[in-house]
Amino acid sequence: MTRTLAFLAAVLLTTVTVTSSCFAHRSTEDIRFTLTPSYQKGGEVSLALRSGRDSHNNNMTSSFSQSELAGLNLAQLRAGGPVSFALIREAGRIDCAGTARDSRADGSCRFTPDPAFANFLVAQGMQRPTLEESYGLTMVEARRDLIAALRSARYPLPSIDDYMGTSAVGVTPAYISELARAGYRPPEVDDLIAFRALDVTPAYLGELARAGYANLPEDEVTQLAALEIDPAYIRSVERMGYRNLPVDELVQLKALEIDESFIRGFERIGYRNLPIDTLVQLKALEVTPEFVVSVRRNMMANASIDQLIQLKAIGFDPGGRR
Repeated sequence: MTRTLAFLAAVLLTTVTVTSSCFAHRSTEDIRFTLTPSYQKGGEVSLALRSGRDSHNNNMTSSFSQSELAGLNLAQLRAGGPVSFALIREAGRIDCAGTARDSRADGSCRFTPDPAFANFLVAQGMQRPTLEESYGLTMVEARRDLIAALRSARYPLPSIDDYMGTSAVGVTPAYISELARAGYRPPEVDDLIAFRALDVTPAYLGELARAGYANLPEDEVTQLAALEIDPAYIRSVERMGYRNLPVDELVQLKALEIDESFIRGFERIGYRNLPIDTLVQLKALEVTPEFVVSVRRNMMANASIDQLIQLKAIGFDPGGRR
């Protein structure tokens, strides 16, 4: 159980840390770009931006449609020669110019923050963003309407980092409203970030409800989503004979990858309907049906599950005892 909780804590901490701070300290010095066609979606280009003058360079690569990069001419990219374009967003703009060759362009960029956007944040009661923070807000496409939506949903005024985090994972006013209509309002901005980062959608919540898990607390939804527990997995657990399990037991099963083959293996040697906590102990200690058979053959023909667990815990090797 401790191992399971530690695993989940690591997953959720990583999610929140990456999404809320990955753009917080980007340098706006010496920005270089590389532009290439994107092979994932038709008509898009892949833009890589690198900033910083030392070994602590910051890198960002993303796909954009031609319309998102003002002034970009894809024909020029393919033909070669001078190329220029601008990424323009509410928090600021990045103007780039360089040279194309063989459908690849390289060059330099200049970032200009939008003073009206910074003034808007100050008027809302937030701190004025630094130049680097303005760059980060631009890169995650922070928008004014998100502040209004957070306030409307009764969230406290976000810090710049939280504002970047919500924008980076794709929290939008529509997403906040859709969650509310589904009956959910994550209690803190960090929880909202985790919901969106883990792709908790109204559709996913509806699927859980139809599988018997309606109106769950937000932290339980987050645990299920972090381990990608969906109705298909729940049905597989039910086929193993375990119905209407509490969320924490579902989480333990999935976190330790306890599947049907593991359970059926113990059934074949006479251990049926094992409690969930026993299954967790067996898997956590790597007690296998083969270990059990070996213990029975070499030492204890009628070993109980508790005895098997104790033997494994002390490192007993039945194969070495003759």
